[in-house]
Amino acid sequence: MKRLLLVRWLVAVALVGCAVDDGGEAPDQVAAAEPFTVRFETTAGDVDVEFVPEWSPRAVSRVRELAELEFWDGARLYRVNDRYAQFGYSGRPALDSVWIGRGLPDEPSRSSNVRGSVSFARGGPGTRSVILFINRTDNTNLDQLEWNGVVGFPPVGRVVSGMDAVDRLFSGYGDDPMQWEDSIAARGNDFLDREYPALDSITGVQLLVGGG
Repeated sequence: MKRLLLVRWLVAVALVGCAVDDGGEAPDQVAAAEPFTVRFETTAGDVDVEFVPEWSPRAVSRVRELAELEFWDGARLYRVNDRYAQFGYSGRPALDSVWIGRGLPDEPSRSSNVRGSVSFARGGPGTRSVILFINRTDNTNLDQLEWNGVVGFPPVGRVVSGMDAVDRLFSGYGDDPMQWEDSIAARGNDFLDREYPALDSITGVQLLVGGG
């Protein structure tokens, strides 16, 4: 199974590399017409998230693409505080180096960052790529927040089962790992496991056909 996943990751890296080498932006993926559910198996329990294309079509298409690749299998939930639970780095630097920089065009907020909703993190225009956060509380101020040249953090999905697992995630490090994101990207899980050994992990990713 791990060998098959490695082959799929290498194929994905090659395809993305071809798109970049061509000198233009990689074409947007066609968003799924219907909502779909992804099960994130974590060390705190399973979390099922329904992703809704009409909320943020380009971003939800990216989620499906990465879920099919099981990109987040092995990812650490590296930022957990009272408001958010954030993950996204795969823990494999070679893979992250390809996907983190493959930002998506920005889209308006069509839903709200209430407790249980899921949105992409971003650092500026066109920077949504692989990093997601689950709202552990109502953060509706994010819906139209102007920050780093972009308005809003558009939700892409919502937890439909397993919010109790989200509440159990280890939060003792808070935001501290955020200061080391360059090291996380460059050194992956080796860095996180040494510096923040109590972090919870995603141990499996399942795309549930037909919403589960």
